[in-house]
Amino acid sequence: MKDLTKMVTASLPSTMHIAGINIARSSGSTYWLLRQSSQWLTLRLATHPHWLRGVRQLQVVLPASSARHDSITILTKALASPAAAKNTYTFTAIDTALANMLLWTASRKLVFMLRLTPEMATTHKMTPFSLQQDFAPLPLFLGDRNNSNDLLLPVHDAKLQQSLIDFYSANLLFTQFSSHQLVKLLPTAQWLQTILTTVPTNPAWPLTLATTFGTELLDVIHRARM
Repeated sequence: MKDLTKMVTASLPSTMHIAGINIARSSGSTYWLLRQSSQWLTLRLATHPHWLRGVRQLQVVLPASSARHDSITILTKALASPAAAKNTYTFTAIDTALANMLLWTASRKLVFMLRLTPEMATTHKMTPFSLQQDFAPLPLFLGDRNNSNDLLLPVHDAKLQQSLIDFYSANLLFTQFSSHQLVKLLPTAQWLQTILTTVPTNPAWPLTLATTFGTELLDVIHRARM
């Protein structure tokens, strides 16, 4: 990992730096949170494409046998490409409120979940699916992270669901597959905490969420804590 970090560092523009690293140990993929002023970019390095098409990441597939010099050349070009510019993002006040909520609920062992279709549940690692067409419309729930049988509340809010999908698309949430065809959307806590240190604090984030998404979200969270 140390050598890989050096390779990524050597490939970055002078104004960009590494702000976070996340490793998907099951697949060997690595995710890099890159910062350039107030803009952020999620870099995915892997030997295979993502199982979802349309994620908001700069994806670079490196052959397992590629030499370090060749990999740096490939990465340098990728980071200067239109794809890199297209996938950069800034953190809005709504994003800040959403990040605070995700960290707050996770600290209370509450996470959002999506119920996969039978086809996705059995073939998601072998068959590519579309993030927006296949993944985004799935039923959304808020439930107990450790036991969804104890708590699983439906959340009917298309706008919130799209915001969560956008977070997942940039690896600000990561997935953990469980029984009953459920996939947990777990916050990439270190990344969110790092980003939150760079934006204005918002202790009134519940009010921002209620104004943006309506009060049903707060009602569901309240019910989950009862």
